[in-house]
Amino acid sequence: IWQKLIREIMFYFSHVVLHFRAFNEEKKGVHKDPFLYEADVQVQLISKDQPNPLKNILNENDLVFIVEKVPLEKEETSHIEELQSEETAISDFSTGENVGPLALPVGKARQLIGLYTMAHNPNMTHLKINLPVTALPPLWVRCDSSDPEGTCWLGAELITTNDSITGIVLYVVSCKADKNYSVNLENLKNLHKKRHHLSTVTSRGFAQYELFKSSALDDTITASQTAITLDISWSPVDEILQIPPLSSAATLNIKVESGEPRGPLNHLYRELKFLLVLADGLRTGVTEWLEPLEAKSAVELVQEFLNGVLLVFIH
Repeated sequence: IWQKLIREIMFYFSHVVLHFRAFNEEKKGVHKDPFLYEADVQVQLISKDQPNPLKNILNENDLVFIVEKVPLEKEETSHIEELQSEETAISDFSTGENVGPLALPVGKARQLIGLYTMAHNPNMTHLKINLPVTALPPLWVRCDSSDPEGTCWLGAELITTNDSITGIVLYVVSCKADKNYSVNLENLKNLHKKRHHLSTVTSRGFAQYELFKSSALDDTITASQTAITLDISWSPVDEILQIPPLSSAATLNIKVESGEPRGPLNHLYRELKFLLVLADGLRTGVTEWLEPLEAKSAVELVQEFLNGVLLVFIH
């Protein structure tokens, strides 16, 4: 098993490194054609300012690898298009010779991300890979959303310090909505006109940002309904997955559950309530003190308990 894994890593790493070096030897900014990694897998190195399907998700990287399934020729997919209904067929608006970019199975995408990660891991000396570890640009793989999470992109980006690889960041982009990877905004408008027999279409964008929300992974505290969200809308829309422009209309929604112990106003609320109780006590002569909050942590309580046991044992 290890020998097969080593062969796969070396095959992957050598192919990608050779393509990366060939790109660097030529003039920067020249659009390179994709190269075949396997019979049905292509890799494309995209430089800055070139068309990038992840430009609204990625950071400002000069170079990025995009891995996709090799597009099929139109004659190979003509029988598939005949089976598609009018509601799902968007290829009528395609003008190229090939069908748009295709996605890889999620399992295959994870395998490629795993090879990328292991090829850059300096701690995997037991694999005995006799290759210099060259820091490559980020790798993103287009997925077919075949898993329950609806994963559509997997990404990996290296963290370097002083030309040394110190870590790697893994990304997962999921979407459970219906989508077509090759469609753009104009094609979508034309499709909408065709379906609904309209002469004009007005586009409007919506986005929601969660600024504060109780973590679903936090099982130590009762789930809270407290949340702060920002709803943004704008018109017209220039592109799909557009970043909201500065002229957008924004609404801030603050939802605070009554008695929320983690809320930012809970401490202030208790202080004001204490002042009211104190004022009533000065007026009536009877003070009903509030129940004090437990200020000691579990660590302090355990330390006190163990110290007490130790003292009893000594005596």
